[in-house]
Amino acid sequence: MRIRVSTRADLFEKRKQQHVERGYRIEDERPIPVNDFCSFIAVSEVPDSDGIPDLVAQALKG
Repeated sequence: MRIRVSTRADLFEKRKQQHVERGYRIEDERPIPVNDFCSFIAVSEVPDSDGIPDLVAQALKG
């Protein structure tokens, strides 16, 4: 799963670190602010055995 994370420039490094701690790989960093926002892509490898129902159940459990 790939998500683009946009964040204020002053929180860029903190948000990247939060995603790394949760097991995401960081790609396509854009640390130069545009309208005071920076972005990166967080990538998580989802096992093939997990389906949408399993992902929803995990999200609801927290």
